[in-house]
Amino acid sequence: MSGSNYDRTSLDVLFENTALGDRNVENRVGLSPMTRVSATEDGRATSEMADYYAKFADGGFSVLVTEGTYPDDAHSQGYANQPGLASQAHVEAWQGVTERVHGANTPILAQLMHAGALVQYNRYTDEALAPSAVTPKGEQLELYGGDGTFPTPQEMTHEDIETTKQGFVDAAQRAEAAGFDGVEIHGANGYLLDEFLTDYTNDREDEYGGPIEHRVALPRRSAQRSRRCDSGRIRRRCSPLSDESQGS
Repeated sequence: MSGSNYDRTSLDVLFENTALGDRNVENRVGLSPMTRVSATEDGRATSEMADYYAKFADGGFSVLVTEGTYPDDAHSQGYANQPGLASQAHVEAWQGVTERVHGANTPILAQLMHAGALVQYNRYTDEALAPSAVTPKGEQLELYGGDGTFPTPQEMTHEDIETTKQGFVDAAQRAEAAGFDGVEIHGANGYLLDEFLTDYTNDREDEYGGPIEHRVALPRRSAQRSRRCDSGRIRRRCSPLSDESQGS
């Protein structure tokens, strides 16, 4: 981060070395995941995306986390032109990104995101799944391929839940094959895993609903199973527990 005019006396901690798992990094400045909808229509990362992430790596950021990336070719995609990690074609496209970032000796994590009820575009299906049939608040955005109010999602069956868990596992393994240094599982901002955590969007009466120890089951088990990938580097993003998380 050379050449900056920051007050180093107040921000010294940002520029201290630290450990990221078994890897030492030069500072504590990282790139947070930001939705960009700049992949191809079928979810492949592009050279423009490689340029985007490489700029942060070349600029001295110590770790990068990608935009939300859908893990399966069923119900997880949320936006038009969202990147995926659901196929070998996706793996090969992401390799061009990770190679550019690693050229600056910078680690990069893939954020795995299941849109749940907040899907605004999905090239694989017209149906949305969620823990319960609760209609999301707010309206869809044209930028993301949506229009009008959100439809009411279908309540997930136990088979749907098992398929979702396996989707995160498979995507974590594809992330490793694509050259990523680990994955972040998106459990915030009203998307599927957050919908399970939030009592407003989860009125199930089985082992995935009710008390918090039940509502946390899917996020926890998805992360645990995803550790099957060889790197084992898994982090989770969560929102504060609330009954009003959607629409915030």
